Amino acid sequence: MDPHQTVDAAVADALATVSDFIRQVTGVEPTPAEIADALTRYFVMKEIKDHILMLREGSDI
Repeated sequence: MDPHQTVDAAVADALATVSDFIRQVTGVEPTPAEIADALTRYFVMKEIKDHILMLREGSDI
């Protein structure tokens, strides 16, 4: 990713939500590296894929 590329507001909001949640449950703000590591785990990526496929198929969540 180009270091000067902008991030879509929806993605930035989602990352902020993840960061806020981790801070609330652990008491410590996560680092960007920690969030990136968590989001690129196979099982997380599979859950994200499954969720997106459900949305695209119009299924109720």
